[in-house]
This record gives sequence, C-alpha cells and structure tokens, in this order.
Amino acid sequence: MKLDTAHPMNRLLLEHFRRREDRLPAPPPLAAPNEHSDPYMGAGSHPDIVERVWDVLGASLPKDCRALVYGTPALVHPAAGVVIALAYGTQYAIRVPDACVDEAVRAGCHLEQRWSGGGTTNIEQVFGRGWVFGSWLDAEKQWLSETYTYSEQNIAP
Repeated sequence: MKLDTAHPMNRLLLEHFRRREDRLPAPPPLAAPNEHSDPYMGAGSHPDIVERVWDVLGASLPKDCRALVYGTPALVHPAAGVVIALAYGTQYAIRVPDACVDEAVRAGCHLEQRWSGGGTTNIEQVFGRGWVFGSWLDAEKQWLSETYTYSEQNIAP
C-alpha cells in the first residue's frame, strides 16, 4: 500500500491532516491497521464509523484498502495511493465521482456537517469536489467502486 502525497486528488485532504501534525507524537502519513493498538476505539473516530468505512464500504472493493492516514482510519487505493474514504469523528466522508455529487446529496449524503459543539465543516471546502459526508446508503458502495476504478485508471506518473 502507498499514499501518493503528490497526487492532485489528495492535495487538500493531506494539507488538512498536515496542519494537524501538532499532535504528539505525530502519526505517520500512512500506516497499516495492525500498526495501531486499537484503531476501532483509539483512532479518533466512533467505532461504528470505523466499522462502516473499513468493514462495510471497504469490503465492497476489489482489494483491501484499509489504512490509517495521519492516524485516521481510511480507505486508500492500494496502487494509486488515493484516499477514497475516511472516518471523520462521528461521521465518515467518501469520495464520489464528480458527476454523482448531486445524486449523492439528493439521496441523503451531505456536504456540510453541524457538530454538537456548534461548529460546521463543509467537506468540499476541506477536501475538495467529490467529497460528501456519508449517510449509510447502499449506493455508497457503487460510488466508491466507481471512484476506485477512476483512481486506478488515473494513477499519477
């Protein structure tokens, strides 16, 4: 598995995580799930969210994509090194094909999350076009499959 730190599809997401490197000790850019003592309970996201990302959405992909990106449970295309989904505290975010963003929002996914502390996160502003907060929809598996295929066909040189 690799993380392509120069791939344009990863640019905003990785910038976001690099800004969080003030955590000590700073987690590595990429780690395997078994390199963390308990990623379901101790990697900054609710265990149901990690289960959704890794065990449900990840299981629908042709290869194992589970990884920790800067300590955060994620799905990373193993050959392209592109992040295609990740846990986000009590939410999760998935990358859908650009042409499917409106469809995903109509189906129940959302671009903006209001947190219990009062703040909001617009996932497109943070990670870029094509990212949505998931909504436990079966269609998310198909969108991720399309993103996986697109990532594979557009491996950066």
